[in-house]
Amino acid sequence: MPYVALSQCWFTRQHQPTAWRAREDDGGIYSICRHCGRRIVTWGRHRWGIADGLDVSHLAETVTGRFLTVLDSADEFVVRRFPVDHLSNEDAVAAFKLELRERYGMDEPGSDIVLLDSADQRPQRPRKPPPITARPAQGSPRTA
Repeated sequence: MPYVALSQCWFTRQHQPTAWRAREDDGGIYSICRHCGRRIVTWGRHRWGIADGLDVSHLAETVTGRFLTVLDSADEFVVRRFPVDHLSNEDAVAAFKLELRERYGMDEPGSDIVLLDSADQRPQRPRKPPPITARPAQGSPRTA
């Protein structure tokens, strides 16, 4: 009976790109998964998915307006999506977020449920490394 070795991304559901990247006209960044060797794509550089097929999360982001997603992070399962276009301002959105956190028990210990906002942007990483501090002059005492 033949044995089949499964790649790491099959277990973790997290594809990791190789150093090769290509930007396409659709705005996606494509690469190859270093574990399974399949073609993968990302929009926003935080979640890589298989490039062949339909990415429902990306489709929802591009077709609809702003929405809140209740996500079970342990199982990577979308529990529910809530559009917030009907809310009048940011204070109403913040109040709705608090209501969802309470309804789904997100603040309880051991909860794997998280709330994602499609309007949240990932912080930009600095392009340049921080400046290197000058070495102490020779003969000066070192500080710990």
